[in-house]
Amino acid sequence: MSSDSPIIKSRAGELVADSVLVVFALFTVFPFLWVVWTALKPEHLALNPGATNFTPTLESFELMWNLVDAGSGGTREGAESTVDITRGGSPVHLYLFNTLFVAGAATLLSLAVGAFAAYSIARFDTGGMPLRVAFLLPILIWDALGIGNSRTAIVLAYMTFAIPFAVWFLTVFFEGFPEELEEAAMVDGDTRVRAVINIIVPNMKPAFFATGILIFIYSWNNFIFPFLLTNDESLRTMPVLVSTYVTSSDLLVSPMSAAIIVTVSPVLILAYFLGKFLIEGMNAQTGID
Repeated sequence: MSSDSPIIKSRAGELVADSVLVVFALFTVFPFLWVVWTALKPEHLALNPGATNFTPTLESFELMWNLVDAGSGGTREGAESTVDITRGGSPVHLYLFNTLFVAGAATLLSLAVGAFAAYSIARFDTGGMPLRVAFLLPILIWDALGIGNSRTAIVLAYMTFAIPFAVWFLTVFFEGFPEELEEAAMVDGDTRVRAVINIIVPNMKPAFFATGILIFIYSWNNFIFPFLLTNDESLRTMPVLVSTYVTSSDLLVSPMSAAIIVTVSPVLILAYFLGKFLIEGMNAQTGID
């Protein structure tokens, strides 16, 4: 009996661990499932959590796609009617384009700048700058160049957070890469920059994929910068669009739920198809095979 006790304890431990993971998964997934459930309800039942006797409808997605400024125009009638609100701003696909543009640009630029900054930290005694300077410089640049209320301003704002993350994340990989390979390339006639691009970068694809995925998700989901830095609806992103369904006089739950689904779905799809690269990058950083 005693010989079986370690096995029993091991299985009990696995059962507890699996149970905790299941509870955590349910806790994480439930809000999204609730949003999907709400988005499939007719608008007049959206705020009724006990409503189950209804025919699922895509009306919310149609409303979400047609509404652009929930605070302007139109009417909202009785409980049994649908919402009829016209919006005077930009179409939803422009919000999607803005989100993709600023997230993609911030990701690529942050990776490019962060990679060389991380390399210099790993190879040289470069020191650094006070954190407050990193926040101050973009603001001074915006004022000097007159690029406020633009996609460029949003991209730069994202980069103030994304570049430090890329530097921190990639420095570990550069520190672990053998310097002898770089030196051999430079002996063969390559410059240091070409040695980095031709020798190190191809061997760090998992690291770049992992860093890029995390930066893209952060940029895609960011609300505060597009909200604060733009006053033109044609420049705003999907997270800002979601907030427009909450007004001082009304709460458009169904179209807001549909907008949340449209906003979150690309990130979920990205994580599903590229998740293995993220795991490989994380494992490489921690040294786990």
